[in-house]
Amino acid sequence: MLLLHCESLLDRYHKNGNKILLKTREESLVAHGGYDLEVYQKGGWYPVPSSPSSEARINIAHLIICVKATQTVSALQPLKHRLSANSTILFLQNGPNYIVGVVSHGVTLHRPFDITHSSFATMSLGLIPSVSGASPSCEPSPQYLLDNLPRSPRLNAASYPYTEVLQIQLERLAVDALCNPFCALNDAKDGFLFTIPDARREILAEIWSVVLSLPELRSVPGVRERFAVDRVEDAVNAILTKTAKGTCSMVGDLRTEVRFINGY
Repeated sequence: MLLLHCESLLDRYHKNGNKILLKTREESLVAHGGYDLEVYQKGGWYPVPSSPSSEARINIAHLIICVKATQTVSALQPLKHRLSANSTILFLQNGPNYIVGVVSHGVTLHRPFDITHSSFATMSLGLIPSVSGASPSCEPSPQYLLDNLPRSPRLNAASYPYTEVLQIQLERLAVDALCNPFCALNDAKDGFLFTIPDARREILAEIWSVVLSLPELRSVPGVRERFAVDRVEDAVNAILTKTAKGTCSMVGDLRTEVRFINGY
């Protein structure tokens, strides 16, 4: 089935002989037709009477989104009741610009809109490179956020090249990958990690080897030194010294959510 998000596409489809034409790299022409059609009109999707099957279908098992990113929400909104937890959605589109960020501040959420900024640190920002390598000139520039977020003293934000932010993310991931599982399996506070130095170094050595195998970082200078076991262990120790009496989120998950889901 083809879901046409505007009526003008239906007219073009009819003018094209009710077929999709594909010209291959080998200069051959492939035509596909016989699709059921629905068109988006006045806030809803309606079957096209000339379709092989003009009856509206309710459930959608597999959906491929090919509209522009800015049209995605409006196209999906009238379809949401036809999607279920078992539906699969594939997004094939030139997406918007994405900025990734790593927040190191200590923040406690007491309840919605009631927050405590418990420890001052940093916010690291980086623009994910687009496939084309450049943003369309008619679109708002992502540089707006990269320029303006660092203007807030409370955020202490700074922008970096994407490969630098990726390494900051991996450093944060390395700490979490080490601390959370060990503490969760032992139902312990963070300080427990000081009692297992050998196991801790084995995990850090594995993290080092995984990071070095990432293709995104193979050409980045200084990666081997940055993720060396001794350096990462020093970073972990500095964090654990501050959080030794604290309990990581994964411990809480095992105590509450996992046991509740499993039924005991």
